[in-house]
Amino acid sequence: MIIYQLIRPLAYLRIKHPAKWRVDWALPAGVALVCAALHYGFRGHVNVFGAGGIVSLVLGFVQNLPGFYIAALAAIATFGRTDIDEIMPGSPPPRLETATVNGGVNLIELTRRRFLCLLFAFLTVECVALTLGSVLVLSAVPAIVECIGDRETLLRIVSAFGVFFYCLVLTQLMIATLWGLYYLGERIHQPD
Repeated sequence: MIIYQLIRPLAYLRIKHPAKWRVDWALPAGVALVCAALHYGFRGHVNVFGAGGIVSLVLGFVQNLPGFYIAALAAIATFGRTDIDEIMPGSPPPRLETATVNGGVNLIELTRRRFLCLLFAFLTVECVALTLGSVLVLSAVPAIVECIGDRETLLRIVSAFGVFFYCLVLTQLMIATLWGLYYLGERIHQPD
């Protein structure tokens, strides 16, 4: 039961809706592929993993975000408006499997409040993971480069894969943040 509770902020990724995969995976993967290809092609001309490089600069920004996500989560959870507790429109509306008290599984249709709570809980966890991952990358890159040595092609491939994965998570974070801001700033105030 404790594992279920600890990984539950990742439940946002399990929301079922026909168009959601584009926001979560297709668009971030497309951006990450472009970034990895550019990095592979221009290796040595752009400082990604070094001191003062892109990962270091992104870390300075990303490490401040969890507090804002938690504040947004608290605000959504305590909004006094009842209209955000109605099932989200759409055919089908977004759905999520939840565990029941007796260990069964229940498929529920999401309200805007629940959707936004899931989104901002996920963003908080993803941001913390990206921060810790950035610190790990900045610490491990010199050792990886030393292990690979002068095998330029292998180093470029490993580096491009690292850029792809890093950009995938970073782009997913940015797109989901923009999506959440759209819901908080505009969509939540519009009638269905």
